[in-house]
Amino acid sequence: MNAGVRLDHYKTDFSSLVVCGARNGPACGRLPAGSIVPGVNTSTSDNLVNYKVGVLYKPTANGSIYVNVAQSQQPPGGNTLTLSTAANSADNPNYDPQKARTAEVGTKWDLLGSRLLLTGALYRTTVTNDVVQDPTDLQYYQTGKKRVQGVEINAIGKLTDNLALSAGFTTMNATVARGAGVTADGSDDLAYTPKKAFTSWITYHLPFDLTLGGGARYSGRLKRGTDGAVGTPDHTESYWVFDAMASYPINRNIDLQLNVYNVFDKDYVAAINKSGYRYTPSAPRSALLSANVRF
Repeated sequence: MNAGVRLDHYKTDFSSLVVCGARNGPACGRLPAGSIVPGVNTSTSDNLVNYKVGVLYKPTANGSIYVNVAQSQQPPGGNTLTLSTAANSADNPNYDPQKARTAEVGTKWDLLGSRLLLTGALYRTTVTNDVVQDPTDLQYYQTGKKRVQGVEINAIGKLTDNLALSAGFTTMNATVARGAGVTADGSDDLAYTPKKAFTSWITYHLPFDLTLGGGARYSGRLKRGTDGAVGTPDHTESYWVFDAMASYPINRNIDLQLNVYNVFDKDYVAAINKSGYRYTPSAPRSALLSANVRF
């Protein structure tokens, strides 16, 4: 069993200059548009108490079961220490720190004479003190709650002297547990979070020293936020991508390796942000030939 408690004291002093008349900026009044005027000038301080508790049990020499519980807090300003006067921002010093509580139950097993490691876990992370707008009075309060929970399974090992693999699968049920919806389709899902993801990689060493490898990557659809531009799709489609490689030792000091990415030249959207205004397109099929030199 292991446990820990951490006490943080923070004090943030923040001042800034902004452009008046700009988007989300103050009014210029009698000043010319574009004038530099004082922005936020404030400070905040408080104490944060965080903790973690873990229990590990080994029913056999090659297996273990564990339970972990932890809490972390983020003060106004987050890790950038940038404060805000916006009523809808968690960086407003008038708000309390956001809290994240995580619980995880998992297991790890060494199999096939320690040639294969299997791990699995059930997890849940809940964020509270999220800033949300009340639909009645249109004021902002820290009554929101978000939650992500799911399953994670991994396998890694060298099954034989020539065959090695690595694979992982996860599910992420990310939702708004309390508060207004944040996705364009009106559901309680969180934006930009795939419900399922998978990755795998297998290599095989042939008798004449040639090593071949291949892998697959899968990501589920991504939902965008509620403030997307007109005509922006409310989600991106899920996708599979396949990669491959081959390597061969020329001598004891030099290896040649060929990597081919996106073998089937899949066209997909890799990521979106800014509620769909911006997106990261797929990388087209490409190849990289490299030489690894050892001395």
